[in-house]
Amino acid sequence: MHRGYKDSWHQQLRTSCHQLKLRLRQMPPYGRGLLLVSALFCCFVVYRILVYTFITDISYHTESSNCPACYGTRMCRRIHETRVHGVEAFHYINSIVNVKNVYFGRLNGLELVFKKLAHTDELERVDTYLCRGGFSQCMRGSSNNNQLCVIPPSDSFQLSCDMTQAVANISSRLTGPVSVSDVIGLSDAMQCPSPRLVRRMVHRYRERGEFVDEHGLSVSEKFSLLYTLAVNPEPLILQMFPHGEKWPFPAYIGACGRIIAEDYAGVPLRDYFYADWRIRMKLALRLLHIADQLTDNSAGYKLYFSDISLDNYSVQKDSLEVTINDAENILIVDEQLLAEDKNPGYDEPHHSVYDYCEHGNNCLTIDVVSLCSKTQSDFNYYALCKSLLSSFSDHDQGMTGGLLHSLPASLKQSQTIKSLADECAKPPPNKDRFVIKDELILVLESVIKSLTPATESF
Repeated sequence: MHRGYKDSWHQQLRTSCHQLKLRLRQMPPYGRGLLLVSALFCCFVVYRILVYTFITDISYHTESSNCPACYGTRMCRRIHETRVHGVEAFHYINSIVNVKNVYFGRLNGLELVFKKLAHTDELERVDTYLCRGGFSQCMRGSSNNNQLCVIPPSDSFQLSCDMTQAVANISSRLTGPVSVSDVIGLSDAMQCPSPRLVRRMVHRYRERGEFVDEHGLSVSEKFSLLYTLAVNPEPLILQMFPHGEKWPFPAYIGACGRIIAEDYAGVPLRDYFYADWRIRMKLALRLLHIADQLTDNSAGYKLYFSDISLDNYSVQKDSLEVTINDAENILIVDEQLLAEDKNPGYDEPHHSVYDYCEHGNNCLTIDVVSLCSKTQSDFNYYALCKSLLSSFSDHDQGMTGGLLHSLPASLKQSQTIKSLADECAKPPPNKDRFVIKDELILVLESVIKSLTPATESF
């Protein structure tokens, strides 16, 4: 009887599938397309519900067994106390959908962001290069003309190896303190490093242990530092220029294996693109102040941010504080070294040239040679105005016209603000971008100061 019931059930299933196939064939093309879109949308909704409803242990993503080919280990003792939104059972789907490998969670009530700093394929590519020993060539500063140590695509050579042995072979050559020759070319940040910058990086490296050699870092810690630089220098930048010293980056919490934790800095700037014009004006002013700080600061470093987008800034909802949430593409130049060397033309200002792009592509050409050899450049203002503030700004999802779009006609400074933002991106022949950005800041400050409590209650 049980077998007869089972056979009957199978027959019903086959009949239902056959009827469904016939109905799909009879549907018009647009109907099948609509059905497909609806099915994909339902799958996406279910995925998001699962990810943000269930809680999982972040330790699954650490890959700490690969250390010291990792970002550090100081947070590993607390990593099991951390919970992130997600489902371990869906890690394969997550690896496809969550391209940036970014997770959100809490530790002791503190809201955090967890990052793997690269896509899974990129990490595998670095591992493959480590296995071939080629990574050590970058680590010993053999890159030519300050160019990045380019890691070939993983499909250019595939092999399995003993990662422990590969790391040991490279570590045996990491003798002495971390030097300029070790780090030069490993990332955008280290295109033209100075001894002072390297000392700052090592001194502020929070992944160091209690027992170190006379050079300040153990061999394993040196390896982790250099590995981090090569994969993504963001955690090192957050440590060198910490939030606690008023730098516009999230606070660095720590690392465990191949994942780091940062303080949650708010929602993406993208969420404010259609906000009230007064809010957008305040955000634009704060972005200009960040550009000011990166360009001219008491530390004597120039930080040139070349990956400007609505997604790479975060905004705290209550305070409207703005921070850079993706610090991978920042070039660091030591102004003090340039002033000491006094090479020809070092004190002549560098003026960025406007890049013409295809529709929807906010391209930026960064002149590394000029930025590394000049004590003054307008690149940060050019990049900000072209990519975010001016009418030349063009993002996906129809977000055109820049952050200062659609200012009310009743605002008498409306046209002045628009013109200055455009001139900041593409200055006329007789105007200096430094002067233009100062004028833009003054106008924005004046308008914001004139807003009464009544006009701000939006």
